[in-house]
Amino acid sequence: MNVELVRSFLAVSRHLNFTRAADELRLTQPAVSRQIAQLERDLDAILFERLGRSVYLTDAGRRLVPLAEQLLGQMARVVEAMRGDAARGSLRIGASTTPGYYLLPPVLGRFHQNHPVVELHFEVADSLAIERRIMGNELDLGFIGAPLVNEALASEAIAHDEIVCFCSANPAQGSRRRWTTKALTDATWIVREPGSATRRLFEQRLAAVGIEMHSLIELHSPEGIKALVRAGMGISFMSIRGIERELQSGELKRIEVRGLRLT
Repeated sequence: MNVELVRSFLAVSRHLNFTRAADELRLTQPAVSRQIAQLERDLDAILFERLGRSVYLTDAGRRLVPLAEQLLGQMARVVEAMRGDAARGSLRIGASTTPGYYLLPPVLGRFHQNHPVVELHFEVADSLAIERRIMGNELDLGFIGAPLVNEALASEAIAHDEIVCFCSANPAQGSRRRWTTKALTDATWIVREPGSATRRLFEQRLAAVGIEMHSLIELHSPEGIKALVRAGMGISFMSIRGIERELQSGELKRIEVRGLRLT
């Protein structure tokens, strides 16, 4: 089996979009389409369904994802083992958004200064994706902001954090002294994607105090979320580490919710 075809398959399975997968692989979209078609012929299986402009994994495609991840992970290990010098090896680290953006960069900077010959790979994705990549041997170490979902993995606490609600500091929202349960339920919430551990935990805690989120705008980027909140399009929640600068500058305002404390 051609490993480049497997690599292209995984890229398309992550993005469910041939153009974005091609950008990641630095190939043209037609080239990626040809590779997927060749892999489907090699395996005698249809891996993706195309409905209009949308792309979906078939049952066969879903079965192939973990096997393909393990295959590429093992191949990377072969290359690393053949180098023979641990000091010149590689370290593959993944992190969910909060630790990936607000905790790890300075740590990784110091690591690189102390070990400049180690090849460092770092990626940020949602918590579930990080767990899946660890299980598939694509990553050596992961940092996430919530308890593990997969019981086959082990974790260790390294820091404490607090998730807080916040809104724009403009007069329309920032002047509100108290957010009632009804106001929070009726608000437009600007939230992370469903795989986010922060979102999963926060939704559970909101439900426990009788608050539901009905109107949602989903984004993958925490900076995008803050921009929409600053513009007054809705309210959100995030690690206190992610909005400290905006709280100090007065661009955003923390929302205090009785009975809601998430650390």
